Amino acid sequence: ERGMMKKIIVIFLSLLFSFQVANAKIVLKAGHTANPDEPYHKGMLELKRLVEAATNGEVEIQIFPNGQLGSEKEMIEGLKLGTVDITSPSNGNLTNFVPELGIFDLPFLFRDRPHMYKAMDGGPGQKLSAAMASKGFRLLGFYEAGIRHIMTTKKPINNVNDIKGLKIRTMGVPAHVSSFNAFGAKATPMAYGELYGALQQNVVDGAEAANTNYNSKKFYEVAPYWAQIGWTALVADLIMSEKKFKSLPANVQKALLEAGPKAAAVERKAYSDSDNSLLDSLKAKGVKVTTPDPTGFREASKAVYDEFVKTPASKAILNEILGM
Repeated sequence: ERGMMKKIIVIFLSLLFSFQVANAKIVLKAGHTANPDEPYHKGMLELKRLVEAATNGEVEIQIFPNGQLGSEKEMIEGLKLGTVDITSPSNGNLTNFVPELGIFDLPFLFRDRPHMYKAMDGGPGQKLSAAMASKGFRLLGFYEAGIRHIMTTKKPINNVNDIKGLKIRTMGVPAHVSSFNAFGAKATPMAYGELYGALQQNVVDGAEAANTNYNSKKFYEVAPYWAQIGWTALVADLIMSEKKFKSLPANVQKALLEAGPKAAAVERKAYSDSDNSLLDSLKAKGVKVTTPDPTGFREASKAVYDEFVKTPASKAILNEILGM
């Protein structure tokens, strides 16, 4: 009889345990710095939807927009510390942790969006993904953050000479700083959250952005001159910690890897649609749009390539991108 009782207890405990395991949700915290109506958020929502569906609710992804979990740099560090699970920093901020990624920050690298997507989804993207993994970051997909233009507070930009001596806010990305210095401006890195006030108080004379965030953050109120130069196309990396990724059950890993590129496709389409549709409404808001001659800007960019593409591996990736 005692043997029978023991068996019943064991069965009961094992049932209880399996019930608990089934009920123990895996909660993943995802953060980004954009507004909830921006493409980054739309991509994250798609990731959430797909992963939660594929795992029958075993996983819940909680999304924190608008830098609620910190700046991009803080969230990248959060992946390492385990306080953030998924984030989508602009590539330049991840370059500080994975130097190989600097290649995607070069000025005038991509001819257009299709060229950019080809590089992200082809050999160059795969090589850079491997570089990220070696530094502890698992790439789930490449986002884009728009074709970038130049805003100014006091005067329009029609050619490279018009930017000479102007203080232009850049991200703290080495290749971006070098680019604006090469254009003859005074590159001034500062946190994105401080930019509106800095433009308003004439701490800086301008900045760079895409139509999408120029519009959503209302920068046109303080910097009404908008030069459509397309000086770079910004890549953003949808990433999680490699260690965290490996700690998840196989079915969850699979769900994340399958959902990542699909989420990226939604994000890219949202960015492209938004970027392309906004120019008319910006003009209607009184924005003074110019289309500068890119020649001088392109000439100045050559020095930036020489500075940042030094290793044979980087040169090979660059040539692969330029040859696509």
